[in-house]
Amino acid sequence: MTATGKIKRFAFLQVLAARVTDDLVVTNLANTATEWFSLRPSDANLYAVGMGMVTPYALGLSLALPDEDVIALDGDGGILFDPSILGVMAARAGRLTVIIFDNGGYLSTGKLPAVGSLSSTGVNLEDIARAYGIAHTRTVIDCAGFEKALDERAPGQPMVLIVKTSAEQQFVGPLPMDLKENKYRFARHIEARRHIRIFKPSAKEHGAKPVADPALRDIAQSSFGQVLYEGLKENGIDFAVGLPCSGFSAVQGLLFEDTSFDYVSVPHEGGGLGLCAGAWLAGRRPAALIENFGLFASVYHLLRGHMSYGIPTLILTEFRGDIGDQEFFAEGGEVTLDVLKAMRINHRVVERVEDLKPAIRDALRWMDGCLRPFALVPTFNLTRLKS
Repeated sequence: MTATGKIKRFAFLQVLAARVTDDLVVTNLANTATEWFSLRPSDANLYAVGMGMVTPYALGLSLALPDEDVIALDGDGGILFDPSILGVMAARAGRLTVIIFDNGGYLSTGKLPAVGSLSSTGVNLEDIARAYGIAHTRTVIDCAGFEKALDERAPGQPMVLIVKTSAEQQFVGPLPMDLKENKYRFARHIEARRHIRIFKPSAKEHGAKPVADPALRDIAQSSFGQVLYEGLKENGIDFAVGLPCSGFSAVQGLLFEDTSFDYVSVPHEGGGLGLCAGAWLAGRRPAALIENFGLFASVYHLLRGHMSYGIPTLILTEFRGDIGDQEFFAEGGEVTLDVLKAMRINHRVVERVEDLKPAIRDALRWMDGCLRPFALVPTFNLTRLKS
């Protein structure tokens, strides 16, 4: 198989546009977005998602809407940014098709050898997808093969389709909207389609009596993990991601065992936040339970995704490096609050177990109005509270 194909991406998109009906489509950035907009302008499209985030956003949508067909238009550079998301897709996704346009480089920045992707050196993307557990994969080099592969998609099962393209791009003009407007259009489309309410900018009508607080069980002598678990459930959180974290291990175990709750174990916190973004766009209430070092690993995902589009996610971050921590690696954790401030992520340090549930309630209300992430940072000693 040659490193790149001979047919430009636009020709393959023309084939896809003729077949797509009600599918939700998440596109890569640059010309992939503009080319797709020119062929299928629709509020069912989320355009120009950042590198390494296209498939996570699409997977979050697919997990939140398991009866919907979702298509990700990714690229070789994007999927190689963090291919571990393919493992989560293999384990959890149903009606998700990831189409990877492989032109062998990062061509929106030029065509010099210096911008070649790993696929240009012989790295086989289909082999990678199969190694992560994707059973249905194809690599195609022409439109006839592309059509055939689309016809062979197994109903209800995830598929990765690698499309070898040339380096040629179709210049069709820029997108006529920014990312926040695109977010509003896309989410409003989901609201109308699913008969749900995603946007909740005000808790009550002007002049009306305040909406009653959620019913919160008396915590008595409960452990931190039990109170946090109850606080998430009682405040309407119904989707969460996490990576093993000592301070949150108890609540993660409770969520994982709760069959009424959608908890997804992820190999990278940034990809997990991408899942949360997709889930919120589908009408879910997501949360990320991550260590503060995982927060640091997610700075790009938060700034390029959540902040650019205006997507709220509740971030619960364990405060490693706080007073009381003795681990050798924890010293860097002291910059946690500074990092949150630098990212303009509103946050609150929670010191007492009795403040956990109200803090979650208040964070959700703030996010509904401001459409930005909010971080709750329980102190190190609080996360170790057993009773």
